[in-house]
Amino acid sequence: MFVKLSPLLAQYLLNHKELSLPGLGTFYAETYGGPENATVKFEQKPVEQFDNSVIAYISEETGKMKVLATSDLQSQLEDAIRFLNTGKPYLFAGIGTLLKKADGTYDFVPNTQTEPPKKKEVPFTERNTVPQAYIEEKRSGSNSRSKRPAIMIIVLVVVAIGATVWFYSKTARPKEAPVTGTAETGSAVDTAAHKNTAQPAAGPTVVPAAASGMVTYILETTREPRASKRYNQLKKIDWPVELEKIDSLHYNILMKLQTLPADTARVRDSLTIISGRKVTIRNN
Repeated sequence: MFVKLSPLLAQYLLNHKELSLPGLGTFYAETYGGPENATVKFEQKPVEQFDNSVIAYISEETGKMKVLATSDLQSQLEDAIRFLNTGKPYLFAGIGTLLKKADGTYDFVPNTQTEPPKKKEVPFTERNTVPQAYIEEKRSGSNSRSKRPAIMIIVLVVVAIGATVWFYSKTARPKEAPVTGTAETGSAVDTAAHKNTAQPAAGPTVVPAAASGMVTYILETTREPRASKRYNQLKKIDWPVELEKIDSLHYNILMKLQTLPADTARVRDSLTIISGRKVTIRNN
């Protein structure tokens, strides 16, 4: 649900005084003496798409690429709108509550107090990628030191993971086992002066390398229109994805990659970090 990004959107609203959500309308914030005294108002009006500044803010705060931040915003906003269409009130944390009336208009009740900004929670998988020496330095350093280097490290890690996935999707091919070589056996040579027999040399034995195989990585199982929208987004950034129909309602968004057996778990975890959703493996 939209609650995952609501605190970030609330902070964006306080900083920029205005937040437009497609399909709903625009929130306006006025502060008097600090965020705790903010007054939020809502105006229902047509909004075609998210402002670029909203996407950039979410991308920076979550550490995700802009295309993935946009996808998360759209997906969670669609869930919120579907919930509102049931006639139940929906809480945008730190902003207020919307209720859709029978005539299609919205009632808005602002929060009596805007939530203070929360410290960004870094996923466990991302925390493990930050060098221990850097963590200890941050703990012993001044609290006023900029946190931007940590963000840069996370971005570089994500880029490196993306390059690994791209490498496997473009270049991985089954490896042929090398042919075991043997040396020719020399024939016995007799001479008048020496009666020596040449002995055959034993050829080296080569152990075939483990061959890579085609592995199916299921990025997401979902319904329409989410399935087609997500599929097209990933195609635009050159991901080799496929759309597989499970039944009349459900679809799999998947990738088929040539992967060594020892690397399947690492590739799966890398795709999970990049896509923001848990990826599963299906052996072909």
